[in-house]
Amino acid sequence: MSHRQLPDAEPRSKVLSILWFLASVLMLFALENIWIDPWLRSKSRHIPTLVPEPQSGLWFLALLVVAISCVLLVVAQILVTLDRGISIPRRMRTGFATFFALLSCVLWFRATSGMSSTAWLQKEGKGHFVTLTWVASNSPVVGYNVYRSTKPGGSFKRINSDLIRGLTYMDQDVESGMTYYYGIRAVDAKGQESNNSNETVARIP
Repeated sequence: MSHRQLPDAEPRSKVLSILWFLASVLMLFALENIWIDPWLRSKSRHIPTLVPEPQSGLWFLALLVVAISCVLLVVAQILVTLDRGISIPRRMRTGFATFFALLSCVLWFRATSGMSSTAWLQKEGKGHFVTLTWVASNSPVVGYNVYRSTKPGGSFKRINSDLIRGLTYMDQDVESGMTYYYGIRAVDAKGQESNNSNETVARIP
């Protein structure tokens, strides 16, 4: 009497479970650090932050854990992609989950390694303007100043007249053909400024 061997679905199920678990944890971790925590602290400074201080020992430990998790996630995704026993729609879904989890980790690194900003070039009529956004500082601050230069690492000049209370600023004084470099500085209650955030570039066509 012959016995038919059924396909072993247990290893496949474990790989899928590991992939979805890692992708979910990484995205939730990044979401909390990048958006939820700054939003909560903008409502009340008494809420303790869960975001590690930039370049601190805890931050490097979190970076190590995130890096290892990303490697495991990529390995799991490769195994899923190579497994022809998994349907194409399921492989596509896990691929999207892996991509967004890795993207979230990159954003987490940029946001927590030091105050970072993003420049968006927009057009209004025949002119252009640059909209800057940044994440909240981990330290208690009363506002932010925006500095601009036409050279990387060059002499930056403050371009906002009043202290910015929010996390965005629109620079409408830009010229076509120019390249601008921006830096954001946090200001504490004593009026002391932090160092520039990571430089952000905007090229005006």
